[in-house]
Amino acid sequence: MVKNNSHTTGLPVRPLIALGISLVICSLIGGYQAFINSLPDREVTEFITTAAKGDYAVEITLSFDTRGDAFDPTSLLVRLDGQTVLEKSEVVKAGTPVKIHPVPDLKVGINEFFIQVGTAETPAVPELDGEVDDPFAAAGFGDATEDAGEFNNTDQGNSPQQNEVVGVAKAVRVRIFDGDEVLVEKTVWSEPGETISSTVVVDIPENDQMPKTSTHDHSGHNH
Repeated sequence: MVKNNSHTTGLPVRPLIALGISLVICSLIGGYQAFINSLPDREVTEFITTAAKGDYAVEITLSFDTRGDAFDPTSLLVRLDGQTVLEKSEVVKAGTPVKIHPVPDLKVGINEFFIQVGTAETPAVPELDGEVDDPFAAAGFGDATEDAGEFNNTDQGNSPQQNEVVGVAKAVRVRIFDGDEVLVEKTVWSEPGETISSTVVVDIPENDQMPKTSTHDHSGHNH
């Protein structure tokens, strides 16, 4: 039997393959980095807000006594662009304006106020003989019979007990001032038993002048 004593000569194959793969990967990474560096700089848009200049105030007047309930004790809540600026849990009487002055964090442009009012009912109190004060008139809403007639579902044939159950519509008037100037005025109506919540939007223009001098009374601040 003849033995073959010849041996295969040459470089090892596996190290060469590993080296080749490493060179390819390095080339790809280098090419990608060069491509990223060749891209133009991205423009970043910054939104800069400008504080509004002025003597701003918010006035809220109710046609009813507002109060919270067992689920939410808040009687009056005011938020500006999601930030709470006023929160009350005590009863707010009808016809008594609630004023926020000064109003913090107002900016030039669109500002959105969110108003929420508790409408829990008060225990029934027997009416006295004679003229009864009209909370709508006391709150400055004019003739309640005319303004809220579409919300009253009572008929002439209903009994007094039925009339007490049905109730009357409720209203909240919101006014936003800059000094003595009324920028926005909005009245929100609610049918009996419904929660009152609404948004009031005010667009404040850019004003480089000195703040206006206010002559209307801000002494009854309610923060």
